[in-house]
Amino acid sequence: MKILLVEDNEDIREGLTDLLESEGYSVSSTSSAEEGLALLRAQSFHLVITDYMLPGETGGWLLEQAEREQRLRGMGAMMITAHPRVQPPAGVRLMQKPLDIDDFLRVVCESILPVRANTG
Repeated sequence: MKILLVEDNEDIREGLTDLLESEGYSVSSTSSAEEGLALLRAQSFHLVITDYMLPGETGGWLLEQAEREQRLRGMGAMMITAHPRVQPPAGVRLMQKPLDIDDFLRVVCESILPVRANTG
């Protein structure tokens, strides 16, 4: 299962990449919404995980733009944030930072399960 991770904090990005890869996921990561959208345009993923606050555009913008371009079809989506009043786009799972690792991995699995069921 391929995951796109969009997180501007290098330590968090590397830590989550290592964690997800240790669970058997293939992870592509980037630090901005614009770069994330470019990757969504170029490759297919099973799940996109994005931070809300990013340099330039937000993770919300990334997901809304990707949805507008129909790049999220058959894909799960999660948003992570430290901000208390973020409203994610419809159908997007929201997780608050600091992340509880067990909860994070559970939500990743839950977000990928419908995609996995559709791909056989």
